[in-house]
Amino acid sequence: MKRKNLTAAVLAGLAGAAGIVGSAQAVNLNPDGLGEVLIYPYYTVRGGNDTLLSVVNTTDQAKAVKVRFLESRNTREVLDFNLYMSPFDVWVAAITDDAGTPTLIVPDSSCTVPYFFGDLGGRQAFLNFAYSGDRADGGPEDIDRAMEGHFEMIEMGTLLDVDRGSATAATHVAEVVDGSPTGEFIPDDCAQLVDAWSVIGGVNGYWLDDDSLDITAPSGGMFGGAAIVNVGEGTLFSYDARAVNGFSSVELHTEPGDELPSLASGDQTNAFIFLDDGSLVTAAYGFGVEAVSAVFMHDQVMNEYNTQASLNAQTEWVVTFPTRRFYVDPEFDFDGPGLPNPPFTQELDSVGEACENFILEFWDREEQSLTPDVPSSGPIVSPRPPVIVPDVILFELCFETNVIRFGEASEDPQPTEILGSTTAVTFDLPDGFENGWARLNMASYDSDLDGVFDAIRSDTFGLVGLPVTGFRVEQFVNGTLGGGSVLANYGGIFDHKGTRAQGTPTPLPSAPAPSP
Repeated sequence: MKRKNLTAAVLAGLAGAAGIVGSAQAVNLNPDGLGEVLIYPYYTVRGGNDTLLSVVNTTDQAKAVKVRFLESRNTREVLDFNLYMSPFDVWVAAITDDAGTPTLIVPDSSCTVPYFFGDLGGRQAFLNFAYSGDRADGGPEDIDRAMEGHFEMIEMGTLLDVDRGSATAATHVAEVVDGSPTGEFIPDDCAQLVDAWSVIGGVNGYWLDDDSLDITAPSGGMFGGAAIVNVGEGTLFSYDARAVNGFSSVELHTEPGDELPSLASGDQTNAFIFLDDGSLVTAAYGFGVEAVSAVFMHDQVMNEYNTQASLNAQTEWVVTFPTRRFYVDPEFDFDGPGLPNPPFTQELDSVGEACENFILEFWDREEQSLTPDVPSSGPIVSPRPPVIVPDVILFELCFETNVIRFGEASEDPQPTEILGSTTAVTFDLPDGFENGWARLNMASYDSDLDGVFDAIRSDTFGLVGLPVTGFRVEQFVNGTLGGGSVLANYGGIFDHKGTRAQGTPTPLPSAPAPSP
């Protein structure tokens, strides 16, 4: 057997052992950060913060990308448009608070439709139409709701020059004014791409008639990141977007302002998952959105916290469920028979919330914990004693994008000190636990809210937990520099760590709580 054929045979055998035979493509979370879909877990313009963002096309092909910003409560869309990227292009923008309205500022000349850089002066306000009026979901309907949330970028396809020269129109060329080059590079003809989606003189643009012209399947290779900047405080917290590959094998090109494609639009229904024991499984589903959820599934999320008073330390966690709306919101239900869809256990209620309860355990830096007992569910004599529900057990997160603030609770703890969140949940740390680490158990929940965690969340394949992403942001304030005349802030963002399980989640805490 030739060496090339031997190598192919060995790889085929390994694939069979891993359970991925017959899967030419499957949704996967790329640890190297390149993909067809980018998930940015958080933005905020509260508390004096702005959010800067970027996306990079690392390929030699032009791309069509759907850019979508989603408010924090139920991920209703607040801004959506098409971005057409040149080969090797970078597109940047910022979100800021403009007199109480979150607003996108675009200083970049890459082609968007509408073309913000030119026709709209580089600014576009966020909009509340998707959660107000006829589309109200029970939550607040004002634009303040859009001041924090998360966003996503979905590659709709690779641009070509087959029919109308669309790839060339999006590609940057040297700018020439009055016959002389300016030294700047701008897209060749963004107006052509705008016109392709316009009705001019009663005649449809070519993409209005056929949105598949000059476009083929996505080719991936995008990466991106964002930074939360507070000029007044002198802080910047940056993170990388999460990159999903294998999302779609066909083009997904849609009109600007269309709420498709979404994370439910991919045609790939299998997902590659590395479990906590290192094994690779192929999770097979009936719907593409389930495959996207699968690559974010965790039965536990872990990170550190620090609230040390001598350092003026503050810690907040961002916990985002990027696909939650498709499981709890009737407007986005992907399978039709009713809500909620597993692994989520609650659907939207009359006030626009779908609260999931969790176990949040915590330890200090010397592994001491006050984790309470979980009441026994075994047989006991009658009459039963009253059920005591410690605060640490019934911990709820009610939105798609959540902020957990660590520290002492107060009557009015909001907005939070770092991110300025007004919907945050405060985890009230007891005395002696200024710093350490915490673990959010995603798998187990209290089905009857009686203090007994008696049920396990799992998806239709058997992966345990919930689809989740996010990070911890930490800040320290030093007001002693220069004899107290200089204020210095330090901090950073740290990704959550987690575990993945299929059918066998981490056991519930049961040992008696040690003395502090």
